[in-house]
Amino acid sequence: MTHETDEKTVHVIHMVPLRMGGITSLFLNLCEEMKDEGFVFDCLTFRDREEPNERNALRYGGKKYVVPMDRYQNAAVRGVYKFFKTISVLKRSQADIIHIHASFPYDILVGVSAKLAGIRHVIFHSHNSSLPPYGRVKRAVMTVSRNLIPLVSDQNLACSELAADYMFPRSILRQGRYQVLNNGIPMQKYAFSPSIRQEYREKMALEDKWVVGHVGRFTAQKNHGFLLQIFAEIHQKEPNAVLLLLGTGELAEQVCSQAAAMGLESSVIFYGATDQVPELMQVMDCFLLPSLYEGLPISALEAQAAGLPVYLSDTITREVNINGDLQYLPLSAPPEEWADTILAERSVPWDRAAKSALCQGSKFDISRVAEQVRDLYMRMAER
Repeated sequence: MTHETDEKTVHVIHMVPLRMGGITSLFLNLCEEMKDEGFVFDCLTFRDREEPNERNALRYGGKKYVVPMDRYQNAAVRGVYKFFKTISVLKRSQADIIHIHASFPYDILVGVSAKLAGIRHVIFHSHNSSLPPYGRVKRAVMTVSRNLIPLVSDQNLACSELAADYMFPRSILRQGRYQVLNNGIPMQKYAFSPSIRQEYREKMALEDKWVVGHVGRFTAQKNHGFLLQIFAEIHQKEPNAVLLLLGTGELAEQVCSQAAAMGLESSVIFYGATDQVPELMQVMDCFLLPSLYEGLPISALEAQAAGLPVYLSDTITREVNINGDLQYLPLSAPPEEWADTILAERSVPWDRAAKSALCQGSKFDISRVAEQVRDLYMRMAER
C-alpha cells in the first residue's frame, strides 16, 4: 500500500468525500493543477463503496483508504471504531501530511488519530459556517472538539472568515493563527460559451425554456424544499420555466416526491451526479442557492464564472461575490418575494460574456490557490 517515491515527493493524504460537492470539487481542482509537480495525493474516506468522483480522484496516481463507517449504526460504536481504525489505516498510508477538509469541529479527532499514527503534520481546513440543530450531547462534543484544534493542528485553514469564526476556538481567532484559503476553480473552464449553450440546450430539448439552475447535494443544508417553493412561484408566473438540479444525496427521493406533490414533476429535471457541470452551467439562465449555511460555496463561484445571474441566501458570506452582482435575499422572506425579485431582473440587460470575463484571474482562480497550497505543503515537508 506504500508509494514508490523519491526524495522530492511530498505525500499528502486528504480526508475528503469523493461524491459530488464543493469540497470534492476543490480537491479535484488541486489534483489537476498540481499534477506532475512531485506530490502524491491519497484520499481518506468513510464510505465503503465506489463514489461518483472516485475514478476522477484516483486517475492522478493516489490511493483510496477507507474506514468503513457504514458497517455500524450505533453512534458510540461508530465513533470508537472510527478513531482506532483511522489510526491503523493512516499508519499504512505513510503520508507526510494529512489535510483534513472539515465540515464540523469533531473532524479534528481524525487529526488525533493521525498524530498517533505517526503522521507529522496536520492541516485542519474549515469548509463550513454553521451547525445544524443538535441536541446537548452533540453540542458538547463539538465544543470539546473545537478546543482540541490548537493542540492537534499544525496549520489552520478556512475557506472564508465566516468559516473560520464557526470552526476555530477564540485562542486561534484572537491570535490570527489561521489562513483564509480561497476555494479555487478553473475559471476558464466555466467561461461563457454561446456554442456550448446552444449545443446542450438542443440536446436537452430546452431551446425555448427559461432554465433556473442549482448545483448541490441533496442535504438539509441546501434547503431544497424552499428552493422548490421559490420555483413553484416562478413557474406560476412563467410557465416556460424549468428547474435543473445537479447533484445526489440522501434527500433526493424526498425532494423528488415533494416536486411531484406540488405538480412540478414535468418542470423539474433531477439530473443526478455529473462531471459536466461547466457545460450544464451554460444551459442555465440564472442560478439559485438558498442554503441555510455555507462555508464558501464553490457552485456560486462556478455560476459567476459562467456569467449567470446568481441569487443566494443572506446567510452566505459576501466573500463569494466576485463580480459585485450577486443578489442576497433573506431566508425569512416568502418564496413569492424571491420569485418576484428573480423575475423582475429578467428585463435588466445582462451581458454573460462580460460578467464571465470579470471572474478570470480572480483570487478564486485555481492557479492562484494551488500556488498557496504548494508553498504550504513544501514548507511543512521541510520541517
